[in-house]
Amino acid sequence: MATYVLVHGGFTGGWVWRSVRAYLEAARHRVYTPTLTGLGERSHLISPILDLDTHIQDIVNVLHYEDLHDVVLVGSSYGGMVITGVADRVPERIGHLIYVDAFVPENGESVFDLVTPSLRSQFMAQANTQGDGWRVSPLSDGDARRVAQPIKTLKQPIWLLGKAPKEIRRTFIRCTEPRSPSIDSSDERVRDDSAWQYLELETSGRAATQAPKRLTELLTQAIQQDD
Repeated sequence: MATYVLVHGGFTGGWVWRSVRAYLEAARHRVYTPTLTGLGERSHLISPILDLDTHIQDIVNVLHYEDLHDVVLVGSSYGGMVITGVADRVPERIGHLIYVDAFVPENGESVFDLVTPSLRSQFMAQANTQGDGWRVSPLSDGDARRVAQPIKTLKQPIWLLGKAPKEIRRTFIRCTEPRSPSIDSSDERVRDDSAWQYLELETSGRAATQAPKRLTELLTQAIQQDD
């Protein structure tokens, strides 16, 4: 039995993992699906002061107050920024990092540094014209549960102290149908790195809701060789 902490991407909430959580729990794994401050069912807490550090601390607190160790920490999309920061702050609690079509930042990089210039411009324009200068609305996909996100979470660079040891096992799951150009730079960083396990999933970056069973299979496959 493993302990999974699943961190959602931008503009969503822990609800996106509902089906994946059910599959993992059916296999007797322990699963947590926290929602980051200001998003999902916590959208009433949205504020201009929320930033990436806030969301990193959200997950650090889950690990601390639930007293979790040897965690399989999973991040989707924007969640990759968050789990990278968490692993740097509390590496002693992490057993395996899994990035699901997620950003893999280097020290000093923000989401804005990693997305395509056109998407970055779109976010900025949207915040300035519709979000009072600090709030970015989600791209419409017909799901009313998607919410706005503070632009500071996308603009703030991640500052790493280098505490996360290279020995922490890492897996990157690339979603290929269609590929997200914004994830290409992260893909290129890990694809040929022997320190990473690289897997592919034929679905979009919203794999948690569009292909939950297959994603669950890969999440369990990724840790099969863990001690």
